[in-house]
Amino acid sequence: MIRRVTGAATGMALLAGLVACGGGNGTASEATTLTYWMFQDRTPQAGEVVEKLRTDFEKANNVTVKIVKIPKDDYNTKLGSTVAAGTVPDVGILDQPLVARYALDGTISEMPAGTVDEKAYYPGALNTNKVSGKIYGLPLDHTAVALFYNKKLVPTPPKTWDELKQTAAKVHQDDPKIAGMVVPKGDGYGGWMWPGFLAGAGGSLVDEKDKKILFDQQPGVDALQLWVDLLPSSPRAITDSDKAFENGLAGMMLSGPWDVANIKEQFPDLEFGTAPLPYKTEPAGNIGGENAVVFSKGKNAELAWKWLTYLTNADNNTALAQALGGFPTNVAAAERDAATFGPDQAAFLEQLKVAHARPALPEWIQINDEIIAPAIESALSGKATSQQALTEAATKTRALLGWNG
Repeated sequence: MIRRVTGAATGMALLAGLVACGGGNGTASEATTLTYWMFQDRTPQAGEVVEKLRTDFEKANNVTVKIVKIPKDDYNTKLGSTVAAGTVPDVGILDQPLVARYALDGTISEMPAGTVDEKAYYPGALNTNKVSGKIYGLPLDHTAVALFYNKKLVPTPPKTWDELKQTAAKVHQDDPKIAGMVVPKGDGYGGWMWPGFLAGAGGSLVDEKDKKILFDQQPGVDALQLWVDLLPSSPRAITDSDKAFENGLAGMMLSGPWDVANIKEQFPDLEFGTAPLPYKTEPAGNIGGENAVVFSKGKNAELAWKWLTYLTNADNNTALAQALGGFPTNVAAAERDAATFGPDQAAFLEQLKVAHARPALPEWIQINDEIIAPAIESALSGKATSQQALTEAATKTRALLGWNG
């Protein structure tokens, strides 16, 4: 997903603290070249962070790192062409949902045992690299959605589903021209956010090991019904207007850290805050971001994994994550540098501690966009009950995956 996080200044402040990883003594008889593909820099400051990381690694390991930067909108297409031609880079960024596809077809390599301490990373972030219990990459950065609230309309953000419904109802009751909340729609974006609520009810999307669909069970039904129950206090006639929350026409909305800077810049008079997603039984949330993987047909696999552990270690991961527009996946880095993100980003840091990875299935983007999203919209539009919509979606998903359970 396209994401922006304020942090250019903090990223620059962290430049001085970037250090090279240990283990390289510059003893190689001849310099080795490592090719790394990544997204084009978001800002000149982000480019400086990446350059500092590269030069420090090169000096410590007596190697050359050739970085190829590609516009994000073109990246997957160019990578797919390169994979088809068999001329892959050694290592590169990969969107989370693509890890399963490339792992199962042998395009990327399993991480050697003992390369990292798995406990050094947030579980949700690391799990986006796991396929059939094996790790195929490392998480560079991650992000999530949280609750945005208008402080004048919602003085205290709700923590639970019941509080969310009560708060939304009060906002709309106090002024019928204002919606309680901008309820997500049944599209790909809504489908990406909805599992955070399902997990907040103690549920899971699927059981990959036993090949069972779970999102039509009670936690999923409850999560979808929550959105349905919010609609009377959050009429689409209001929330469908342009930037309803930003223009003061909705008390709350769901969005990511990229909107913090946007709102401050474009709507400076709006007093808003951010808070973790309300939950039913346990704090939870969704996840997005980028991973990095080692390509099976690339060269210098050992050096490639060293480069990835260097980018995601406690010393360097915060600066890199900010450069990419997300949050650190390394626990020690995040805990040490939390203050550099500012109070408006604190909710997202908390959210990512309890984020849940999407299923490691090559077909998941299709399932999200073409099956789950329409099911959500079917329930929200009143064409089906939440249970009916999800039951039908589960049947379609089983047929697509060839699962009988």
